[in-house]
Amino acid sequence: MKIRVALVDDHPIFAAGLKQLLESDGRYEVKAVAQSGEEARKSIDFNEVDVALVDVNMPGGSGIELIRFIKRQKGDCRVIMLTVEEDEETVNRAIKEGAQGYILKQESPEHLLKAIQASMDGEILLSNHVYTRMVDRIRKTSPLDKEQSILYNKLTEREIEVTRLIVQGKNNKQIAQELYISESTVKNHISNIMDKLSIKNRIELVTIAAREGIQ
Repeated sequence: MKIRVALVDDHPIFAAGLKQLLESDGRYEVKAVAQSGEEARKSIDFNEVDVALVDVNMPGGSGIELIRFIKRQKGDCRVIMLTVEEDEETVNRAIKEGAQGYILKQESPEHLLKAIQASMDGEILLSNHVYTRMVDRIRKTSPLDKEQSILYNKLTEREIEVTRLIVQGKNNKQIAQELYISESTVKNHISNIMDKLSIKNRIELVTIAAREGIQ
């Protein structure tokens, strides 16, 4: 079954190129295209969409506002922000509202396709530049001693290993290969980590881990 995609972007040429890119890959079907948040809310049934690729700044409401609308209408529709905006506040707002990815438009098509697949697998993928800036900023704070560390006090040694690889930007498959375990075991470890730390996604985990000096 193909992954159903909606495109919401106020640049028609960019949207047309993106539509062609996705439809040239046999895994995707573009179900709808809108040029503003308002048009998207009126014309797109997100119950029929698996992934929405959304620009941040558009007429008729921002992409952040559209995330809220989509999550209210269909909570399991993945939303990936596809934008030129790379300031950290916008990234944080998007992730907090439920975005499953934040990709800069200057990234390669391959990176975007990876982000779509990652969202379908329950992962969050950021643009390399955005991810590196975020982690570097957090690492500049003084790391906590192990005695004060939330992670070292709550996680097993294996879960710390998995966390360290997540901070390095590795996906589930790469973590499995690195630790010689199955992807399902990796997913179980990540689920346990999230439960123990009472967090919802990898971005929150990376924030905590980088602040505590895990890299």
